[in-house]
Amino acid sequence: MTISQRIFALLEKKNLTQKHLAEYTGISEAAISSWKKRNTTPSSDKLIKISEFLGVSVYYLLTGSETTIGDLPAGSAVLIDSGNAYLTADDEKTEEELLRMFRSLSDFNKGRILGIMEAITEQLYLEQ
Repeated sequence: MTISQRIFALLEKKNLTQKHLAEYTGISEAAISSWKKRNTTPSSDKLIKISEFLGVSVYYLLTGSETTIGDLPAGSAVLIDSGNAYLTADDEKTEEELLRMFRSLSDFNKGRILGIMEAITEQLYLEQ
C-alpha cells in the first residue's frame, strides 16, 4: 500500500473527508484529490500535518507499520520508492536496494541523484 492509499484508507476508516483534511492542513482539495487520482505521494513537508490530523505517526504513513524508529534493529534503514517504504535489516541490503532503484532510473534522473548525493557529501564535509 502506498502512502496516499494509507491516507485515504484512514480518512475512510475515521469517516473524514478530503475537505476536512484540506481545512486542517491548508493543503488544497485539488492537491489531495490528485494524490488519489494519480496515486501520487504528498511531499514530505506535508506528512507531519497529515499525520497529526489522522492521529498516526509519520512512520506509519511511510511504512504502514506501528513500529517506531526506536524499535528498529541496529543497522536498519527505511527506503522510500514511489510512495512505498521498505525496511532493510543491514547495510548490505540497503546498498542492494539503492542500486536496484538507481539502475531503474533514466540517465537524467541518475544525474539528478548523483548531484544530490554530491551536495549532501559536500555539506557533511563542510560541517566537520
